[in-house]
Amino acid sequence: MVARQTKSLSRGDRFGLLKHAISYLYEKSLKVFTLTINKLISTFARNPTTSSTAPQLTSPSFSSLPDEIVVTCLAHISKSHYPKLSLVSKRFNSLIFSNELHLARSRSKTRENVLHVFLQLPGHRLPSWYSMWIKPGQTLTNELKEENSNSTGNAMLVPIPSSYSPSAPTLYLGTFSSKQYKLRHCKNSPVSSLLWVRNKGVLTPWGKSKYSPWLKAPRMKVARENAIARALDGKIYVMGGCNADESASWAEVFDTNTQTWESLPDPGPELRFSLIKSMNVTKRRVYVESSGKYDHYYNPKEGRWGVSSKVRKFGRKCEIGHVWYFCRKRGFFWYDTKLKSWRMVKGLEVLNKYCSVGVIAIANYGGKLLILWDKFDQCQNKEIWCSVIALERRSGDHEVWGTVEWASVVLTVPSSYVFLRCQVKSV
Repeated sequence: MVARQTKSLSRGDRFGLLKHAISYLYEKSLKVFTLTINKLISTFARNPTTSSTAPQLTSPSFSSLPDEIVVTCLAHISKSHYPKLSLVSKRFNSLIFSNELHLARSRSKTRENVLHVFLQLPGHRLPSWYSMWIKPGQTLTNELKEENSNSTGNAMLVPIPSSYSPSAPTLYLGTFSSKQYKLRHCKNSPVSSLLWVRNKGVLTPWGKSKYSPWLKAPRMKVARENAIARALDGKIYVMGGCNADESASWAEVFDTNTQTWESLPDPGPELRFSLIKSMNVTKRRVYVESSGKYDHYYNPKEGRWGVSSKVRKFGRKCEIGHVWYFCRKRGFFWYDTKLKSWRMVKGLEVLNKYCSVGVIAIANYGGKLLILWDKFDQCQNKEIWCSVIALERRSGDHEVWGTVEWASVVLTVPSSYVFLRCQVKSV
């Protein structure tokens, strides 16, 4: 009887029943998983542990769950819990740092904005990546109001790699001729295969994009680590990350049409021996901001290097919701496209007082304005501060007001450090 009724169902009805069954099983699994995770989190909160004493998962109902369900459930948990959860077991550690979890978070639309910063510290051969970690279950406050008090430590920059963040951020360069390109960072040793490529995603019948796997693009002429890149007119320009004495191929360009590399002219020792802060494309030129006295640019049309007549603070400018924001000594400004002029963001008088002179970078943080600045502490080190600003258009879009959601010291570094760049990535 049951078999005959099942056969009489239409294909759409059978698909609906299957979908309902999967949803039911998933919800049951998620409840078991959530209860177990909450117990683990509360245990860590009462008694922080190390990897050698971390509690193990012994629940038969949990351990019997397949990896696919565990990954799906983990994707719905804030990344701020991952450092502690990675100590629970080898299985957890493996799944938390897996590419499958990264893809699951993307599919579930539970990705979070994470700030990454790139610093050169004294005594270190290479610059170091850090990522922002926000303590779970805490409400971040504006510590500018209590400037002389110690930082709560609820938000801090932590080194990469670590249990907080396993790898440096990837730089996505764009899509050219139906192929996507990205540049990976490598710190262990110089490699010539930093550029990766894959075919553009194909839309499936159920409305999701299916991507081919990432593959290594043709090798560069010179091995590099922590290089920087930008794309212009179907070509990818890669610079730095190699020996400063490498004058022949310190900078290279990859033609996405011919899939070949070509060395650029030598920019000169001043740029090669400096620290590269950023690369940006404007006015059909590739501008390079460095720790040197002047910024340089490469003109592809003329095939030569030039020196910029003025210092371009690219790190102090960002776009949020099709509006450009910029930091000056007098405060923070937005560009009014109707009046074609820069206008001050209102409501940030206290923030302007403390940070506008020492601002090192601003960024789009999920539609909000993220600001980084540094200042000397009592021990003559430097404190790196971070603040997140909510923005609001008022008076018929003729004004922009900012509200400080939180501000805090996120890292203390030697005063001779060099801030290179920052990047906000959705992970």
